Amino acid sequence: MLVRVVSVINPLGLHARACAKIVGIASRFRSNVSLVVKGKRASARNIVAVMLLTASMGATVRVEVDGPDEAQAMKEIAALFHDGLGERS
Repeated sequence: MLVRVVSVINPLGLHARACAKIVGIASRFRSNVSLVVKGKRASARNIVAVMLLTASMGATVRVEVDGPDEAQAMKEIAALFHDGLGERS
């Protein structure tokens, strides 16, 4: 299992469009991807669960990836957060 802590840096936090990008990436891998915010855990393949994490700008997100392609999945999810969930200006 790989674990990394990332920050939400986009001004709108985890809103619908950002969550859809996370789900899109997580769904391409066989590994299980979970996000944990303030003790709440969500499967990164479930858009409703990810949105219910209600992570705003500045929140820290623990990304947990476990499975056969975990390294690549972690790399892509972490890169998405680093890029401001595709909304960095």
